[in-house]
Amino acid sequence: MPKRTAPAADAGRAEPGPVIRRAGDLFGSTVNIAARIASLASPGQLLATQSIADAAAAKGILVRDLGKVALRSVAGEVPIYEIELAPSPDPAWIDPVCKMHAPYASYRRAAPEGPWFCSPRCEEAYRKSPQTYPLAR
Repeated sequence: MPKRTAPAADAGRAEPGPVIRRAGDLFGSTVNIAARIASLASPGQLLATQSIADAAAAKGILVRDLGKVALRSVAGEVPIYEIELAPSPDPAWIDPVCKMHAPYASYRRAAPEGPWFCSPRCEEAYRKSPQTYPLAR
């Protein structure tokens, strides 16, 4: 079982520490904490623990202290921080189907005032059932 230290980070979360890799899966308290923090993140939001927040702040990135939260299977409360990677997006830029940010040239807008979509697949899903996907305000 190889053990390594790396940030367990992807959409919504960041947490540094030891990670155990086994049969293509990752395990350990680092992964557990990162998964719990990820479940708290909104679309387009990056939440992190203090060590990642401190590193981001040292690079001049805006960090907001969101306070301490209780996480399932984690002893005590954990302070969490929001890291702003870009200015706050216009809510219209969020794909109503998959909740991805979509204000880029490769993304599509259904109509001049309609929602943005990250892919033709999301655009088609919305077209078939717009009432299923409320628009961000």
